[in-house]
Amino acid sequence: MSMLMMNLEARPVIFEDVGRQVLATRSRKLPHELCALIRDVKPEDIKRVASAMLRRKPAVAALGDLSDLPAYEHVQAALANKDGRLPRTYRLFR
Repeated sequence: MSMLMMNLEARPVIFEDVGRQVLATRSRKLPHELCALIRDVKPEDIKRVASAMLRRKPAVAALGDLSDLPAYEHVQAALANKDGRLPRTYRLFR
């Protein structure tokens, strides 16, 4: 909520916010309405959304030298792993 309110202090950001909301939803919610929606989020909501996201295949984006980029299967395995670790054969930071 604090980030939302701080970002809306600049006029260009307000215009961008209005445009994005209207294009995406054909309406605009005022900052106090968005804060109320944020306050209504429960831990169960976050768990439900996170579980749904983690069931899908991950998207991977990279920039620069990709020679050390893990194989897609390794990234997928790390996300499925309870520890979130890449397979032992691969080290991201050397």
